[in-house]
Amino acid sequence: MRVLSTVRFTLLRMMRYYIVLLLLLVVPIALLTFFSWILSGAVMDNGEPYINDTALSLVLCFQLFGGSVVMSMIHSDFFTENRIRIHVLPFNHTLYAFSIMLCGTLYSVMLGVIQMAYTEFVLGVQWHSWLWMVYLITLMSLLSSIVCLIFTFMVKSFKLAERLSEIYGVGFVVLAGLFFPLPDHPVFNFLGSYGNPLTLSTGAIREMSRSHTGEAWLQANILLITIVVLFIVMLVVGRRRMARDHF
Repeated sequence: MRVLSTVRFTLLRMMRYYIVLLLLLVVPIALLTFFSWILSGAVMDNGEPYINDTALSLVLCFQLFGGSVVMSMIHSDFFTENRIRIHVLPFNHTLYAFSIMLCGTLYSVMLGVIQMAYTEFVLGVQWHSWLWMVYLITLMSLLSSIVCLIFTFMVKSFKLAERLSEIYGVGFVVLAGLFFPLPDHPVFNFLGSYGNPLTLSTGAIREMSRSHTGEAWLQANILLITIVVLFIVMLVVGRRRMARDHF
């Protein structure tokens, strides 16, 4: 793949955001540890420890915010004064943009895997299927990167794009009913089930753990179709933004 030719440069550029990269690792680990301490010894009606379900929700929640690094790098290198320096570099700039998305997504997936390993080997959480969990983490990470880039391309103000990405992440956490129960209304019911990437991913994992493979794949495939549709939207708005800014 030609996009791999710009990966090395992308990784070097990512190192400039080392504080953000470390925070994306440390903060989730701290929160998982805190909830493990709070829920120590607590079990659900079926006898399963509460921390298992909580860890599942948290690991996938963190993926909702995984696109922050991608959007920051795209904005910095394509829509600020840095774009002049990037423009004269001897590589394909479209491929470079895709390599930023690729590296940012893979870093977010890697963080998810680290969180899984930490919760299992340190906190004692039991994961029924690592492979299925990593697949859903990858979908969530990719979706987050695409959504954040759509916000970056659609609005001129990067601060507004950041706020929109935060609303996307926090909003779906709230609509999933993790903070408080939502009203019994068709709109809230939809946004708390098949219209919510967080509930789709957690639902797919829970259904697979119960051997309900059909329902598990249905929910995962809804996520995948959403990613494909939004990826096309991202390409359209991205090209318009690049043309408008004469990059």
